[in-house]
Amino acid sequence: MAGVDSREDLVPLRTDFDRSWRGYDVRQVREYVRRAETDLRMVIADRDAAAASAENLARQLEELRSENDRLREKIDRISRTPIEADGLSERLLRMVELAEDEAKEITERARAAAERSWAAADQAAQRLRERHERLVAEVDARRREAAAEHEDMMRRTKAEVDAMTSEAAQTRHRLDEQAARRREQVERDFDEAMRQRREAAVASIAKQEREAAEKCETMVAEATAKCETMVAEASEKAKQLVEQAQRKADALDALRRRTTDQLHATQKLLADATPLLQIEPPAGKRIEIVPEPRKQPVEAVQPAAG
Repeated sequence: MAGVDSREDLVPLRTDFDRSWRGYDVRQVREYVRRAETDLRMVIADRDAAAASAENLARQLEELRSENDRLREKIDRISRTPIEADGLSERLLRMVELAEDEAKEITERARAAAERSWAAADQAAQRLRERHERLVAEVDARRREAAAEHEDMMRRTKAEVDAMTSEAAQTRHRLDEQAARRREQVERDFDEAMRQRREAAVASIAKQEREAAEKCETMVAEATAKCETMVAEASEKAKQLVEQAQRKADALDALRRRTTDQLHATQKLLADATPLLQIEPPAGKRIEIVPEPRKQPVEAVQPAAG
């Protein structure tokens, strides 16, 4: 499990993306996704390691049970025909004492091995649960932040569109007023000048008015098209971010359910194996291996909602 501890130092997800005008920086988003995928692979590796550890514990328990069975059979053979202590030679008494010492040593060794295996499995399961819950919380936070960014982006884009539309209308109004004042001035000049020059000036002003109107219309059309493009791109980008975050959340929800089922199976296997460590001693005596109460996990894995 030391490998798992060393990898946990490499997993903190960095979420302080720089803001750009149209959303998150693409390079940082890709880097974040890459780190998240690496983190998920590490979680899967931890899950596989926990499963392998559970299988190893099962094999060890089976070996201990076989050893206990052999010891029980040996003790049964020794104690099958009761013999008075006075009728035993010193050598036979010594053999009985050695057999009892050997049984006691094997029992203590089996209990110590079971307690060590149980503690290691419990610690690995706790680390896996904490890591899984942290990943799910960070993905949920990313999804909420993406939704908030989308709403903020839409508000800012609408405000910019309104500002540009208002500015274009004001520019057109100002140009209309300038053209009107200029026309009045020219008309006054034409009244004082010859009719030909007045007609030429009126024609020139009319041309300028048409050009100004066309220019204003072009500016308004360009601004409107640009704003519509900006809104479409911003909406599409935000939609992609939300969908991507949703896919990641769904994948992690599925992973959390699978991991929870495997943890429950491991805990049930360990719980079923505990009674196997009880040994029936000969001559009416009963030796019972009572494992020390293990500490309960700080937090239980909660099933996914919905």
